[in-house]
Amino acid sequence: MKNTKIYSIIALVAIVFVACSKDDDVRTVVETVTVTETVTVTTPTTPTTPTTPSAPATVEHGVDGGITKIFSDETWKAESIHIIRGKVVVMSGARLIIEAGTIIKAGEGQLADATALVISRGGQIIADGSYDNPIIMTDINDNISLTSASTNRTSKDRGLWGGLILLGKAKISNSSPERGIEGVEGVAGEIWNYYGGDDNSDSSGVLNYVSIRHTGTEVAPDEEIQGLTLGGVGAGTSIKNIEILGSEDDGVEFFGGSVDIENIVIVNANDDSIDVDMAYSGTVTNAVVELTYDSDGVFEMDGSKVASYRAKNLISGLTVYARYTETATDSDQLGKVRENFQGTVTDVHVFGDAAELSKIESWGDMDGTYNFNSYQHTFGTTVGGSEDVIFSDWYFNGQFTQSKITESASSVAGFNIDAVFSDWATIGTNPSAGQGADEGVFGWTVWSTEQ
Repeated sequence: MKNTKIYSIIALVAIVFVACSKDDDVRTVVETVTVTETVTVTTPTTPTTPTTPSAPATVEHGVDGGITKIFSDETWKAESIHIIRGKVVVMSGARLIIEAGTIIKAGEGQLADATALVISRGGQIIADGSYDNPIIMTDINDNISLTSASTNRTSKDRGLWGGLILLGKAKISNSSPERGIEGVEGVAGEIWNYYGGDDNSDSSGVLNYVSIRHTGTEVAPDEEIQGLTLGGVGAGTSIKNIEILGSEDDGVEFFGGSVDIENIVIVNANDDSIDVDMAYSGTVTNAVVELTYDSDGVFEMDGSKVASYRAKNLISGLTVYARYTETATDSDQLGKVRENFQGTVTDVHVFGDAAELSKIESWGDMDGTYNFNSYQHTFGTTVGGSEDVIFSDWYFNGQFTQSKITESASSVAGFNIDAVFSDWATIGTNPSAGQGADEGVFGWTVWSTEQ
């Protein structure tokens, strides 16, 4: 804008001399001429800053009951709440980048219409949150906002959407080297819901400081999606600092693959908290499991389905909280070990006051009669040993009176773990410092605020 001022300038044009001759008198004529000039003066003003459009309050992805495919790189920014509907699928060659602090809410839907975020083989998710700004995945009716925590959800809320599914190209032990993931109905002629391959170094991206809440809606009768499903996910994938809060099915399930997980807390899973199958060959380090009144077991450990591919996994630094104030409708089961499982579970701290109920629920299909009948599995108590299943350094913390940890009917040849109970477990009330998980790394989670 210009500010204009007008000034008038008056000039006097002065003396004019007139002479007729040398002797003539000189006459002086004075004439006054008035000259008026208009001058424009511009006063500078402060430039106007362009207006930046405000971020939308919500951004929608997908349609209820549909399948929406992402074919190129896409970034979900933390300045908006992101709503996903139906199956949102990151296809091969695409990356979904989710900023730290982003809130994702999943639409309602049951059975085939259940909502899920799926990372297909060759696709990647880069969900790299932080301690102070975790990425949160929850249901659409959770009243959490960009500026305030949820007031209408607790860890007991379950089954309000599907879950997060990562599918990779790592090895699985199955009659076919690749297969469709359970709980997700594909489309005829398409394989975006398949997992498995021969690349154990495959990368499905990054999950870091991610809280996955209220998952496990039913996708078929008696079939649900886990909080976090990992099908054939390779060791090139980085998964750290994960919270799974309130799943109607399992907390996390590994279908083969070789990915490692470090720092995971699983609260109130209705079925198993940690489920491994199809010869998972990775490591789970520093895990906390909290059971509630109707939780099933801490783990379900299944192994190879074919003799041509066997692999061992490792679970180390596990703390289990059993039930304290609620009456259990299910027992404090440690879980099931079966179907050719191979792996080591060490540095375990089990809390609980249901003494005779903390047990291995079942132990079977380990004698070579499951799927292939030429291999008798063995049990050991020393980490690094050659045995197929190794339990070491377990501490049962409480007023337990039991001297065995399995049901008498569940022992099989080569697996009389009760006979060597003192070689791998201790019952008492004074565990050594550092037994089980380092819980100090979970200060960012909802679970830490509910303690």
